[in-house]
Amino acid sequence: MLEEGPSIVHDVSLAAAVGRRALPIRLCTAFARTLGAQHATMSLFPCLEQWQLLYASDEGALRAEAAQFAHADGPSVSAALETRTVFVPEVHGDNDRSHAPSWTDDLPGVRHVLALALHREFRPVGVISLYFTRPTHLTAAHIAEAEQAAAVAREELLRWRPAHADPAGPQPVWATDTRAARWERIHRAAGYVAAREDCPVGEALTWLQTASTRGGQSLLDTCDLILQPAGARPGAHRASPAAVS
Repeated sequence: MLEEGPSIVHDVSLAAAVGRRALPIRLCTAFARTLGAQHATMSLFPCLEQWQLLYASDEGALRAEAAQFAHADGPSVSAALETRTVFVPEVHGDNDRSHAPSWTDDLPGVRHVLALALHREFRPVGVISLYFTRPTHLTAAHIAEAEQAAAVAREELLRWRPAHADPAGPQPVWATDTRAARWERIHRAAGYVAAREDCPVGEALTWLQTASTRGGQSLLDTCDLILQPAGARPGAHRASPAAVS
């Protein structure tokens, strides 16, 4: 149930003021408590090819975030890459599992997802994702206020990170896991398409997702075909993004 009383902007501002070293935890807790979410995560994009998990409220939240970045698909990924809020009102609304996106398999108890983009001038900074396991009525006004709070959180994170983030530097959270390799291969292929077609990497990633769906392949298989040596790549995969949009 959504809390009455102080606004989420107020709660997030207060969390930022009192929680310097534990800022990601305090920010996510403020968003989750005020909006009534049961799980929360915060991820940063040091660069497009990497993602860094700053906080996950529990194992379920970690699994949900990892599933999306492993498949390069889902509300967290879309919010971060497209610098916009993504709200999924019914995660398992499609009863035909053959058409359900693969990332939903790792969100068995989640009903709604709200992914709030952290961005500056259309440059991805990161994303705060809230996972709801109980029915919650999020209105347009709630989401609009959450977006204002996300802007506050973004500025606090940009000030916090140089002093308190891991001095070893940004690393993918799955540095020793095959999921990190999948993410890296997908974005290498997106970078190749972006350079070839002179388009943004986010647009190239969308094209790869569309091409994989139309070809009946996994996104990873489509990307592996793109990354094959030029002589081994089937000609069908050299169509421009506009051809499959």
